[in-house]
Amino acid sequence: MRKSLRVFFLTFLLTIMCAAVALAYSPGQRTFKLLGETLNSDRHPVHLVVTQTIDMREVLTPEAYAKLSKAQQKRVNRTEYNEAKGINAERITTTDGEGNVLKDSVSFCRGGYWYTIDYVHKTYDRIPELPGMSVAFAETLVSWFSSKPESGSDAATGYDYDRLTKGANTLSFYYAKGGDEWKGYEVSYLPRFDVVEISGEVDEATAFAMPPEDFKQVPDQTMRNYANKLMSRK
Repeated sequence: MRKSLRVFFLTFLLTIMCAAVALAYSPGQRTFKLLGETLNSDRHPVHLVVTQTIDMREVLTPEAYAKLSKAQQKRVNRTEYNEAKGINAERITTTDGEGNVLKDSVSFCRGGYWYTIDYVHKTYDRIPELPGMSVAFAETLVSWFSSKPESGSDAATGYDYDRLTKGANTLSFYYAKGGDEWKGYEVSYLPRFDVVEISGEVDEATAFAMPPEDFKQVPDQTMRNYANKLMSRK
């Protein structure tokens, strides 16, 4: 009888503790703090590094995937955001399954111009800055909050999450179980972005460096197409 009471009491206590952890953060509370404080470059510099691993099996047909070499079967995107004094730089480095660099480029607006620098091909391009060319990382996510966040726990990762819905798409922010340590985010069915580094310190000399003197200016068509798209909205 005493043993049964002890089991019942322990089970009850565990249930209460789990409920307390679940109620420690209201839906969206951790994410509101994350975007409004940690990633708010209006308050302080922001340094953020995230990685995304893509299994090409999930994006190609079986026939196309079978033609890939082992190195080509995986892609890893490393994105580094640096934001300070109104300048936002986004550097993307893509490697294959063997660590070979396939892409390494950075873009930012500075001194009235929008720069893109390609470190693999040693080229760069620049055009006059237009409104909307450079947006802080946190601002790109704020529009999702037209819907009410939902909270829960992800069985596959063991993380807690805040999830928002926009039409048929979802955006999930992941956190360490029972805490507010940001672990990553995921948009709909795209592979998850995992947080590698996050701080309030930015090496401005490196993050916003001008193109090296030996780099050649070559038109970046993707950059210019985007600029034309912005112009057409006026």
